[in-house]
Amino acid sequence: MLILVANATVGVVTERNAEQAIEELKAYEAAAATVLRDGLLQQVPAAELVPGDIVELTVGDQVPADLRVVQLMSNLLRVDQSILTGESHSVEKHVEPVLLAKAVYQDKVNLLFSGTHVTSGHCRTVVVGTGAATAIGKIRDAMTASQE
Repeated sequence: MLILVANATVGVVTERNAEQAIEELKAYEAAAATVLRDGLLQQVPAAELVPGDIVELTVGDQVPADLRVVQLMSNLLRVDQSILTGESHSVEKHVEPVLLAKAVYQDKVNLLFSGTHVTSGHCRTVVVGTGAATAIGKIRDAMTASQE
């Protein structure tokens, strides 16, 4: 009987921890984005972004979706992507394509990931993933699936 109670307690604690982690991941979602539409830069809710949208980012911006860098508008672009990679410092991003077939997040130097922050520079990007199709969305979905 004691084993059943202990097992149930562990299950409840584990489920609560997973739910809390999922809620914490939602905090990394950007509220708004600067998008080029109809030839004008506009602020739109990040939830309205779709693949193909052109998004402009600058220092301090939270990345609103998974984005591919298409134009650097400064000499250098650096992003803090520690929430995904655990790296202790910001990393430099480039326009050049990544040619590795099985590139990990750290190798994808032309991609900005949803929930990360621009620490230096100014760039123009194109949306390549939103919601569950982002790197952070895939992590959230995996956590939700493991919870069930």
